[in-house]
Amino acid sequence: MRLRLRCVWLLVLFGSFSGFAQQSPFLPEDTYNKLVNEISGDIAYDNLRSLVMYHAPTGGAEGFRQEAQWVLERAKSYGLEEAKYLSLPAFGTSAQSPGQNWTLKGGELWLLEPQVMKLGDVRESPLFVADNSPTADLTADLVDVGEGTEDSDYIGKEVAGKIVLAYGNTNKVREKACWARGAVGIVSYFSTRPTPWTDYPNQLAWTRMRASKKDEKPAPPVFVITPRTGLLLSRWMAGRPQLDLFAGEAPTSAPGRFRVRLKIQSEATQPGTQGMVEGFIRGTTYHDQAIVLTAHMQEEKTSANDDRSGCASLLEIARALTAMMADGRLPRPRRDLRFWWTNEINAELQYFAEHPNERQKIIADLNQDMVGARQSLGGRIQQVSRTPYSRWSFLNDVVENIVTRLVNGNNSYLAAIQNHNPSPFSRPIFSRFGSREPYRAEMVPYFDSSDHMVFDNGVIGIPGVTFTNWYDPYIHSSDDDLWQIDQTQLQRNAVAVAAIALYLANLNDDDVPTLAAVVSGAAQQRLARDYEIGVAQLASAPTAERPQAYKDAQNLIQQAAARERTGMDSLNHFAGENNRKLIAGLEAQWAATEKQNRERLDQWAQTLGVTPPLGVEEREQVAAGKVPRRLGTLGEYLKRADDIEGPKTLHPLMQEEALNFVDGRRSILDIYRAVRAESLSGGEWYYGKVSLDDIDEFFRAAVSAKAVEIAEKAP
Repeated sequence: MRLRLRCVWLLVLFGSFSGFAQQSPFLPEDTYNKLVNEISGDIAYDNLRSLVMYHAPTGGAEGFRQEAQWVLERAKSYGLEEAKYLSLPAFGTSAQSPGQNWTLKGGELWLLEPQVMKLGDVRESPLFVADNSPTADLTADLVDVGEGTEDSDYIGKEVAGKIVLAYGNTNKVREKACWARGAVGIVSYFSTRPTPWTDYPNQLAWTRMRASKKDEKPAPPVFVITPRTGLLLSRWMAGRPQLDLFAGEAPTSAPGRFRVRLKIQSEATQPGTQGMVEGFIRGTTYHDQAIVLTAHMQEEKTSANDDRSGCASLLEIARALTAMMADGRLPRPRRDLRFWWTNEINAELQYFAEHPNERQKIIADLNQDMVGARQSLGGRIQQVSRTPYSRWSFLNDVVENIVTRLVNGNNSYLAAIQNHNPSPFSRPIFSRFGSREPYRAEMVPYFDSSDHMVFDNGVIGIPGVTFTNWYDPYIHSSDDDLWQIDQTQLQRNAVAVAAIALYLANLNDDDVPTLAAVVSGAAQQRLARDYEIGVAQLASAPTAERPQAYKDAQNLIQQAAARERTGMDSLNHFAGENNRKLIAGLEAQWAATEKQNRERLDQWAQTLGVTPPLGVEEREQVAAGKVPRRLGTLGEYLKRADDIEGPKTLHPLMQEEALNFVDGRRSILDIYRAVRAESLSGGEWYYGKVSLDDIDEFFRAAVSAKAVEIAEKAP
């Protein structure tokens, strides 16, 4: 009887899903069911167990090559076609600056006086040694210099020939202590967390020393300890002994001489190298319109979420899709799917530098960087980026539509429960051994710092998005380990990415009307929002600032319309003649909306004492006569752009966007207007303030780096 009742309940439970399901025009119900049934967060997690064992702090480390070989063999076993390891030189290296491969072999830190105590051992964690530390075997006095980044930290302290204990930025400490004052080594308890001593006392930070430049002194050995160990050691040295330093023992000696032995074994070779693993699911029709799926392998040992979770998810997507295509559950896609496991950012930069024509063979990038987090730990949210305005694409609306449907089905809503839904979630995806937590995910304006940014680069020209959870208090530390990974979140993100990839890989002319309708509806909402932002800024501006606020609002309206035309134009790649007419008709409607919004803005401005039109300032006329143009080959430009040192008052993302808008036609004034509108649309709290002076200064820096030249034209 109990068995029978249970079966009836399951029929009610699962039968109800189709009635309350969230639907997406880009994800057919049959495809959704197949993906959810085959993609497994548990299989991804099982692969993660192996991936976290490699210490691969750079693409040139021995651990990176070992990890890449493991990924390659697994990709082959899953049936990916043409799977191979692509060996590449380190990005940006040259005969004058060849870079280096650095591999950690061993290391220990011992306190010898006033009592013997081991402070760290790389066999426990390789994070005990900062990247690029040289081989060393030193026995020396230990001197506490506090933060160690200012000259005042060294007043009354003799550090020459000694090892310093410091909690400041390691690169600054080596300059002040080692290069300026002759210290021979550093024991660091530096942390990037705001309150490491109280909230993350036992977290061992992944610390990277910048490799010494050609004209600099050699890098000193740096041993890293936890904030708790560093603080207690510092207090002991100051005559304030603390209980429970390690094993519950209280220091028995009075403060006096503190002496340590610092031992590191490492290997550094030149020139620097890197690489990536590539595999294909070949399409039936198009081999020059690939969708690339990316994740990066290079990270510290145990780095489970960043980004071994993305690597494991990518393997699981490859396994599931090839399995379903092999047995006929899914047809092969029209376009190629390319899988890249990379050295983050640098591998793609070097790949495109060496293979510039590959840009024309890729239509989108879907990146996964930190997709396995148990979201209840640290309050993390799966943030999914849109493309930057310089690379606006229909891709944004496809991604948002599919992600939103998964979010709606994997969160609890009171009205949905009142609608006779027997489950807290109306369309749940639960891994067998994962949590039953909600899926907290949101679309956010563009951010970089992961592999997709290379594709969005203006000179590469491929729209790319990323799935990246944030805020993550465990990233780049010994805390980023398997204990805080959730198989359920791995599965949900893999389903989302696989669904987006399949839709793009099969998109054709028949799909364009539906896609255009979704893009058009979303565009109208964005146009209305940007108008609202501009009007609100004008209304709230002090009287003296209203003319500038009016110009900003007018510019927002104009740039929003241009952005949406770019997005709609991106559909033309897939559209036949009739659908191109449909697209043109929708764009004509936006022109009418833009005109209407301009007229409404002018009426509103007049009520506030601003009389349009406003003239162009002299400095704007000057900027209108300057047109930046990129210099050099693709590889030369990418390396030079990487060396630009722009104004610190301009957000790095806005510096990036200023370069992205360079096309040989836009003037500095045009670029300023586009970037300023993007900062206001996304929010100055997000992108910072953008001024014409900052944009002009940035392009002077770009000229100095020989990334661009400035051509003059009549304003």
